[in-house]
Amino acid sequence: MNRITAVMKIHAKDKMLWFIVPWCFALLPAFIVNLLIGWLAQLEKGLYTGGLASIFICMMVVGIVTLTKSFPFALGLSIRRTDFFLGTLMMTTVVCLGISVVLLALSVVEGDWAWGVGLHFFNLPYLSDGSLVERWWTLFATAFHLTFLGFVIVAVYRRFGRMGLFVMFPVIFLGGSVLGFLCTYFGWWTDIFNWLSGHSAAQLASWLFVGAVINVFLSFIMIRKATV
Repeated sequence: MNRITAVMKIHAKDKMLWFIVPWCFALLPAFIVNLLIGWLAQLEKGLYTGGLASIFICMMVVGIVTLTKSFPFALGLSIRRTDFFLGTLMMTTVVCLGISVVLLALSVVEGDWAWGVGLHFFNLPYLSDGSLVERWWTLFATAFHLTFLGFVIVAVYRRFGRMGLFVMFPVIFLGGSVLGFLCTYFGWWTDIFNWLSGHSAAQLASWLFVGAVINVFLSFIMIRKATV
């Protein structure tokens, strides 16, 4: 447990990556730009923006950089791969919890007031539907999923090298292309969109979390045998 805590402390010392970049270099600039646009435009129906996605995309980058930057350093301190992974998992969980709580609070503050300029940045239709618990779950599951999506990509590189990435991305692209062709050929798109629209954001976030759990499991397997 001490080594797991040590890994969390290693991550926590990198305040730029885990705390400053997502909030000050991703979300805050997007909010300021959209706030300025809302003030200048003064749209009657308000301004609905996707700038909130910036912090989630940034968390995916955090997942990528963490394994690239901290993994060799941790092994150099004689920390086991399992302890590094568990410490990173706990750090990611804590950070995503913090992000989801703060974003939920900002969406509640924004509410119908919309910052006085009709800007809907944190409180968005569909995404902010449901109870506070459902809204929090949507934010947390999304952040957690994207962080470990970035993590598992680099885990493939650590385990199998460049060849692993050269195989993985074409396979994903080919699989997506085949699936898109089949959906078009058999007319599945309407059923898919109807299925998606029939579920709330929180329900879809639960599926994202299932994907995150799979990524966590795959990352753990690859990290245990990864080279520095």
